[in-house]
Amino acid sequence: MTNVKPSTFTMAIRITSIVFLALFPLFQVACYANLLWNRNRLEKRIKSAIYVASLAGWLAYFNLIVSNLGGVPCGIFYATSLLVAPLSAGPQIIRALTLRGMNKYYHLVAKEEISSRISRSKAPSESIETGVPLASGKAEATLIMERTKGIVKTTIFALLVTPILLIIFAITVTSDVRKLLETDFIQCLPEPISFQYANPALGITSTVLALGVPYIVRRIDDELHLATEIRRNSIFLGCTHISIVVMRVLGVYDEWQPLMQTIQQMCLSTSTAIIPFLPSSPTFDRISSWAMQRGKRIKPEIKGTIPGYGRPLPKRDSTAGNVIERRMTRRLSAVNIMIEREAVVSWDAGLCVLLSSEDGINMFIQHCSKEFSSENILFWCAVNDYKEKYDKEKEILNDIDEESVLRSKTNSNLEDVDIEAIARQIYLMFIDTYSASQVNLSSKQKGDIKRALDAGQLKRETFDAAQKEIFSVMSRDSYPRFLSSKKKMNR
Repeated sequence: MTNVKPSTFTMAIRITSIVFLALFPLFQVACYANLLWNRNRLEKRIKSAIYVASLAGWLAYFNLIVSNLGGVPCGIFYATSLLVAPLSAGPQIIRALTLRGMNKYYHLVAKEEISSRISRSKAPSESIETGVPLASGKAEATLIMERTKGIVKTTIFALLVTPILLIIFAITVTSDVRKLLETDFIQCLPEPISFQYANPALGITSTVLALGVPYIVRRIDDELHLATEIRRNSIFLGCTHISIVVMRVLGVYDEWQPLMQTIQQMCLSTSTAIIPFLPSSPTFDRISSWAMQRGKRIKPEIKGTIPGYGRPLPKRDSTAGNVIERRMTRRLSAVNIMIEREAVVSWDAGLCVLLSSEDGINMFIQHCSKEFSSENILFWCAVNDYKEKYDKEKEILNDIDEESVLRSKTNSNLEDVDIEAIARQIYLMFIDTYSASQVNLSSKQKGDIKRALDAGQLKRETFDAAQKEIFSVMSRDSYPRFLSSKKKMNR
């Protein structure tokens, strides 16, 4: 065999490949470091899908090493090339299906809660009967989540099995088995005929699936802009897969294949691990996954002096002179005085004002449902309802004698205010490990609430620490985005 001098075109490809051999690992490490640094901002993102997509990048990089250094059987190179497309497009499909299910679930939960609050405000006498929000009407939302989980599991199975079966089929029907065992990359090209058909077939399928993802999330309007990120990733993957298929048809893809796949995966990593964390500005509003808002927060040393951190809601239609109403009036006045005195524009105080009215609560519930965190505001409202009913029960017990208590129990009015049942329902709905609407609390806070429930030592302050923690999360994360969304709507 005569030695053929590489053409200028081939040399350019090799030099570019060597550059990317050095650049890719540094770039990927930087992406991982950025994800780690911003790990607290990976809200409602499927982290496993992100890391699976990055695995496709490392497979492409492995092929780039093989194309330059050799030393690996050609069969492994062919199989790895087949896996890159489904491993990069598959996670976007999984994220899109999950996001659509979450969007429907949180929309139904928010709609049910707002309807419940409106009906209770119109008929206060019936408000005792519903101990905790979402006690009814949650079945449909739960069914949607279960159905989504089933669809996602089936899709994952199909995405894993299909390329594996295709690889086995391509290897089985290959006539020149010796070529699969060659370790000189020059001998690997062109691919065996079975892989020449299998590779573009899987690439075209991945292209169609990637371009179909924007259709799945077309009606999703989320405040975290996760749908925008998924659309951006999928459209980019679809376009690059199309270019790869076109190059293959034109017969110029063989030498470019490892380099093209590596560049494609680096761009996907940029879209997934860098663009979502760019600072918010008019330039990046459309390409950033969510706006990183910064603002003043109330100082820790005066945080405890602000009333309303765990403040109950104003009474709906309570009679004049009611003890709880007077207490609420004093607290609301204290908030107003504090805000005027300090003249501080802080997230905490602003959220207090917003949640002091039913309309404000309903607006915030709608906003939180769009960023898939409505469990926080629903938990906050549920604890307020618990405190309201706790005060009502204590007021009844203090105002009537023992004989009247026994008589009222048999007549049913006091039975409706079952504090223990309400507290246990809050625990099962928002705190229990297996709850679909679990809020993010420390193990110590969960343990304290569980022990109080098991011992039957419920107090008005049983949920205070948890409520303050969730209030802090909302004021730090959800409320700034709420303000940002309102500003955009008013432009």
